[in-house]
Amino acid sequence: MTQSVAPASSSPQILREYLRSHGKRCTPERFMILEAAERMQRHFTVDSLCNELIEEGRHVATATVYSTLQLLVECGLVKRLRIEENQSTYYEADPGNHLHLICTTCGKIKDVRDPALDDLIRARRFTAFSPSTFSLSVYGVCSSCTRKRRKSNTLKTNQSNKNSISKNKK
Repeated sequence: MTQSVAPASSSPQILREYLRSHGKRCTPERFMILEAAERMQRHFTVDSLCNELIEEGRHVATATVYSTLQLLVECGLVKRLRIEENQSTYYEADPGNHLHLICTTCGKIKDVRDPALDDLIRARRFTAFSPSTFSLSVYGVCSSCTRKRRKSNTLKTNQSNKNSISKNKK
């Protein structure tokens, strides 16, 4: 399986070639958005990318961010993630194949690289399909939410026991 996403150092050139080959303009805004997307060290939404640009003192129309992200997805520099129905679309500029561990309680997303899974998918042959990259989502509860849930259950149990003891004394 070959990867369609290139290292960050060559990404401006890939974007430039993609835009020219598709008859689109090479605007400074498009390259600014690419640069900002690659700096994001996490999964991001259009809103979070726009906020990042605003914090840097760079103002770009939200519509420009949407259209540029679509171009970046098309040329393989950014991946679009649809984590769950009816939730925001997330993007990432991470070029590698990996799992997304998604907490169903808080929504946190963690990337995990699994060489064994990568090897398994590379070795797999699909009829009439040539995979280039993969992204797999695994849903569950993160350790932080599990700790909070246990603490909450412990507090409820202790409160229930206190109530039972005080009722028995009466």
